[in-house]
Amino acid sequence: IYNYIYYMSVKLSNTQNALMGSFGSTIEVLIQHPLITYKNALQANRKLNPCIKSIYKGVTINSLTMGPITSVQFAGFGIFYKQFQKHNIIENHESRSIISATISGALSGFISGPAELVIVQQQKTDKLFMSLMRYMKKKYGYQVIPKGTFPCMGREAIYTAGMCSLTPILESRLLTSCPSIYKKKSVKSSLSASIGSGLLAGVISHPFDTIKTHIQNHPDVNSFRATRDLLHTEGWSSLLKGIFPRSLRIIGTFFIINQCNQFYIKNIFPQF
Repeated sequence: IYNYIYYMSVKLSNTQNALMGSFGSTIEVLIQHPLITYKNALQANRKLNPCIKSIYKGVTINSLTMGPITSVQFAGFGIFYKQFQKHNIIENHESRSIISATISGALSGFISGPAELVIVQQQKTDKLFMSLMRYMKKKYGYQVIPKGTFPCMGREAIYTAGMCSLTPILESRLLTSCPSIYKKKSVKSSLSASIGSGLLAGVISHPFDTIKTHIQNHPDVNSFRATRDLLHTEGWSSLLKGIFPRSLRIIGTFFIINQCNQFYIKNIFPQF
């Protein structure tokens, strides 16, 4: 059984972890970007034009940044896991794995926050990248760059824990607990684990994502005021807006990343 937690934490170098993360995430973005567009439109109460140009708006910045973001998450996971193991800080393997992924995910929010600000604004204004950069600089100034970063860090911490740790842990549990259903590691076991971990990570992290998107849709408003106004005008239920397309995307992401990681370990890693 190719348990990629073992490879990420023991076998692969930081560079190899980063390459593996970039490999899977770039493929995932090119397949699933329309779900991000749909989710953002729901959270902004904006009608979505169902044409290829509209649903793939922002895919360039998303694909260019998702590779480095996931590279940071994977490499960070390996670094923290090895340090915790070396200094015997967290003895339990699964706890060590989840905590390592959570920390590296939170740190990746410093990259994904500004990147997603560009995606949200590009989908809102329908401007091309360079035109949008000039527009944002003139209207908001450089202080707009960190808008939405803190809720993004919370979201990425939960998301990365699900992707790097919970999915392979759950798949391993399915193989040992339900041998009559899951006789061996397969697409079925990977998909089942992805659905379980994806739904859990999606539900827990979605309020952070809604707050982030709302703040980034209103970058001229103080972040705390924007969050307060959202809850006051639309209620607490608004925090779950867009949860269906985002949860669907997370399930797809965990499955695609899981499959890509296994392909990488079997076919690309041995070449290094």
